[in-house]
Amino acid sequence: MSLVNEITELIIAKTKNGDTIHSLAKKIGFAYSAVYKWVKVLESYEIIYLIKKGNKTIIKINKNLIYKKFLELHKSIDIIEKDKIFWNFVKKTKLKIRFTKGTAVAIWTRGGYITGDFIERIYNLEVDKNDIKNFEKFLQRHNISYSEKDIKNRPFIYITIEKNFRVEKVNNLPVMPLNELIKWCKELYLDKILEELSLLYNLNLGEKYSEILTNK
Repeated sequence: MSLVNEITELIIAKTKNGDTIHSLAKKIGFAYSAVYKWVKVLESYEIIYLIKKGNKTIIKINKNLIYKKFLELHKSIDIIEKDKIFWNFVKKTKLKIRFTKGTAVAIWTRGGYITGDFIERIYNLEVDKNDIKNFEKFLQRHNISYSEKDIKNRPFIYITIEKNFRVEKVNNLPVMPLNELIKWCKELYLDKILEELSLLYNLNLGEKYSEILTNK
């Protein structure tokens, strides 16, 4: 019997001191019998305690090493699930949005150049001013962070509100056109990215990059 499963993960992530098994079952959306079973298992590992208080049995959390590891696991799973929801939405949405900056770099280079922000699941996105409210509603519904006060959470969507911008599709992802990305890279002297784009798309981006292509 595996201690790590969806129910035990949710029990540990959602339980507050003073909860009962009935209130916990309602909170996490599982049957009382299933929650009772796994609460007793977690009690045997001294992750939680069951304490009689009047005619109620309440739960008390013991923040031991196993408890902390469970929380780390829950956080990692939560990040991955939200990330998948976000990318699936972006591929299907009819809202006018596009990836820019480092996120556009990762998409246009087909993963050949990954920025630190992208690795950290921080994504740059421009959103049409007419669609911003609907886009924010989607993020709020799935508890995906985009506000500066939640910048430590991942994934984090850094939004810029714009109008009258062009969108291209790369692998079904809306992204800034390649010529705009090249201009942005040149303005910031991002030579390594320009080299990657030049090699990938057979571009002539200046003498330095021409030498790279002819000397191959």
